[in-house]
Amino acid sequence: MVQTPKLAENKQKGDEMNYLIGIIFIALIGYIFKQRRHIKFLEQVNHNQETHDVMTAHQLELTRHKAKMLELTLNTLGYNVERFEASDFTKREPSQEQLQEIWAEYLQLQQKSRSAQIKFETELELRGVE
Repeated sequence: MVQTPKLAENKQKGDEMNYLIGIIFIALIGYIFKQRRHIKFLEQVNHNQETHDVMTAHQLELTRHKAKMLELTLNTLGYNVERFEASDFTKREPSQEQLQEIWAEYLQLQQKSRSAQIKFETELELRGVE
């Protein structure tokens, strides 16, 4: 009969330990779910940043294209950007050969622009952006 209180005490300690293990287990499950939500959030942020980078690179390419087109237009009209930078605003008529070179460069630039636009649209479609 002396062992009965000891067995009851051990059983009570075992129950307390089971409760403690259960609480720790539930806390770990909650922590895991929180970490999974955080991972999904970071993946979405990363996807958004990459999409933003693609769009920014495309805008930069468009700006370069526009600048080159303006330079070609000035060359066609007989002006030169490099002379503008030196404060020389004189007009010189381009020769027929120079006009043909400008036209060839213009067509090449248009082709590159179309290729870049198609690449950009494809990239956005792959990312799920409309």
